[in-house]
Amino acid sequence: MGNLRYVALDLECATSDIGNICEIGLVVMNGSEEIAHFRSLIRPVVESFGDWQRWNFSYSLNDTLDSPTFPEIWNHIQPMIEGLPVVAHNASMVECKHLASAFVHHEMQDSAIPVMYCTLELARKGWPDIEKHGIKFVAKHFEWALDHHNPESDARVCAAIVNRLSTEKGIQDWGKLVDEMQWNPHTIQLKGVHGLQKKAVKPKKKEGKNYSDDLVVWSPTGELGALAKGQRFIMSGFSLDKKKKLKRVAKSFGLINSRFMSASLHFLVADERMGAAKYKRCQDQAIPIISENEFRERLEQLPRVDPAENQFGRTQ
Repeated sequence: MGNLRYVALDLECATSDIGNICEIGLVVMNGSEEIAHFRSLIRPVVESFGDWQRWNFSYSLNDTLDSPTFPEIWNHIQPMIEGLPVVAHNASMVECKHLASAFVHHEMQDSAIPVMYCTLELARKGWPDIEKHGIKFVAKHFEWALDHHNPESDARVCAAIVNRLSTEKGIQDWGKLVDEMQWNPHTIQLKGVHGLQKKAVKPKKKEGKNYSDDLVVWSPTGELGALAKGQRFIMSGFSLDKKKKLKRVAKSFGLINSRFMSASLHFLVADERMGAAKYKRCQDQAIPIISENEFRERLEQLPRVDPAENQFGRTQ
């Protein structure tokens, strides 16, 4: 029996400010077995969303402002990760810096700080013949499921990289895997790191046409068959309150509200008017569009599921 226990982790940030974390996802692995998982929104220090975040996250800034703080979340997950190595994709350039800033800002220098390992480095060492080693490209190469920028999904792909390479090498011990792959640990350096300033940042105005400000009348763009559990959808044209309610209803039937437009999307639910940019993507990619009423009618034909969640997210 080997000793290949570790944590795969991914973070999302509300703005480009280092350490302005607004979401975390992780999976705890024992060899190839996932023994626990966790995902939660986090209240950002800089109370703002960047342009990319506003149009790609499935949740709003207000959702994050109603969420637990970083210290609350870290205290919650600490027992899950204590004493275990933590992996992340591009860890030294992303997760290490964001975590260092968060620890300093919240005066958590005395907390147990994990040692990080980078799965981008591991993928490059293990599969040098693959053209690209970004998380999307590795997932596509091995046909692994990925909902990119869903931090729990990204973390699972990081774990899949470790699992596949350890299997290929016939190694079931963390120390042996590190030695065999000459895999370098990365420490989270707190010295010289400055905390964030707690102030709202106004998003910069884009020059030229900004489709996000437009609403258009839509027409059907493709045929949608029967709904099924696990299908992914996105909404457009609704108020934030209506989006939350529809998302909650759809989740109870096993459907997944996607964070952004992607090739894995099954359909879009639109109000009378919808965002012009999303409408153009639906036209170009023949993504079916349905109304709220049609969506609700179709949901009634599905069996209801009842996922269990606690106030911080999903745990096992």
